[in-house]
Amino acid sequence: MIPRTLHVIWVGDESKRPDNCIATWRRHNPDWELRVWGNEELGSYGWVNAEHMRAMAGRELNGVADLMRWEILYNEGGFVVDADSICRRPLEPWLFEGEAMACWENELKRPGLIAAGYVASKPQNPFFGQMILDLQKTPRVDDRMAWQSVGPLFLTECHRTHRYTGLTIWPSHFFIPRHFSGLTYDGGGLVFADQEWGSTLGKYDHLHEKKIA
Repeated sequence: MIPRTLHVIWVGDESKRPDNCIATWRRHNPDWELRVWGNEELGSYGWVNAEHMRAMAGRELNGVADLMRWEILYNEGGFVVDADSICRRPLEPWLFEGEAMACWENELKRPGLIAAGYVASKPQNPFFGQMILDLQKTPRVDDRMAWQSVGPLFLTECHRTHRYTGLTIWPSHFFIPRHFSGLTYDGGGLVFADQEWGSTLGKYDHLHEKKIA
């Protein structure tokens, strides 16, 4: 069973942590535990891929968060959401009835690519354990963009390579109704969150100051 725990990761300059965004998850989901993982946890948790995290810290902090994400999912279970996401409505129990879930990044702009920003799992899921081992065996992860080496593309390739059938993949509009390319969902389906694309669009310097309705 997927624990009702929301995990948010923020490493780097804590003065710019988007607490305004994080608070929306607590407000809409008061029955969920919310855990924020930061610099202290990065330095003390005992990560399997700590060396990769140190290397990636010199390139992209969002890549460090991705590396942490997979180990949090394996060790703790729950639902890891991006720090630059804004919850718009309470999460429904049926989203988490399986052993793991994620969503597509965008079916039109990036067909077949699984987003890394909204992933949930039961603890000790062998698939995420295998992802951690695959990374451990990889000589370097900071030699290319983080979305390729440790993020969405890595998740998608692992899903295909290991033929993992326990992952429920929801439509992108559930959590990413607006793609960074500008393509925006305008249908009548459920929208649980908005994605601000803080790293991709360079919003993190000011996102924590944004007024959120």
